[in-house]
Amino acid sequence: MEFVTTAAPIRPDVRIAERAGFCYGVRLAIDKAKHARDEGKPVTTLGQLVHNPGIKADLAERGIATADLADQMEGGTVVVRAHGVPRTEMDKLRARASGTGELEVIDATCTWVLQSQKAARELDEAGYTVCIIGHEDHPEVKGVRSYAGEKHVVVDDMDRSTWERVPRTKKLGVLSQSTILPHKLEEFAAFCLRRCHDLRVVNTVCPVTLTRQDDSVRLAAEVDAMVVVGGKNSSNTKELAVKCRDVCPDTVHVADADELAAEWGAWLRDKPRIGITGGTSTPEVDLEEVRDRIYALAAA
Repeated sequence: MEFVTTAAPIRPDVRIAERAGFCYGVRLAIDKAKHARDEGKPVTTLGQLVHNPGIKADLAERGIATADLADQMEGGTVVVRAHGVPRTEMDKLRARASGTGELEVIDATCTWVLQSQKAARELDEAGYTVCIIGHEDHPEVKGVRSYAGEKHVVVDDMDRSTWERVPRTKKLGVLSQSTILPHKLEEFAAFCLRRCHDLRVVNTVCPVTLTRQDDSVRLAAEVDAMVVVGGKNSSNTKELAVKCRDVCPDTVHVADADELAAEWGAWLRDKPRIGITGGTSTPEVDLEEVRDRIYALAAA
């Protein structure tokens, strides 16, 4: 009688990037909203705090509401997200807070975003045409450009045709969305240099973004596949996936562990070393859930 033996699935080596999970600014904004709610206050966030479905659901379950405009606030406590908000919205909030006192404002705008807003205002006041490279519809960019004066322009880092919006003039000031890759800022600054006599570049790339990218790319070079975790509309997560894919072609971007369904099993079992990283709005627990899902699928 012959006995047929079946080799047990090999458990893959799964590693999470050293510096991954929430950035300081996002974590602080969420903690402030939760703390205010735990004190029994009615809490509303002005705009979504994160682009993470799980965290948004958790905040909603806690009774934390979301509004898009300051005029929609009826009272209570409002938390301004880490991305910041346009200048007019912040002015409305502060006026209501200092006037009738019907509104408490907790400003959780990231310190790096505040510096970008300040730089945009100072460049405009100094007579520079402010040029911002980023994503025009991103909430951070909407906030920063509101401080940049009437003549400012916004260009897309992925679409060089938009760079033609930059005027030929004497003084140009360059800023970037905080999650833009540094080489894109450098390329855009070089482009602007050919269109003006006086160029001032303020490096507004978030250092957390840089260290996260460095760690993720280093890990991507050491594994057979990378899984980038985060919201599909998260700018920095998409940028992270692009960066990892340049080093490790087998890179996928998933919103969460649930997106790694059974059909991923065969693909995962063919990868002895798998890396995981996530965007700034992806909590550590999501990365750990993806790791556990990979183990389960590889063993099936």
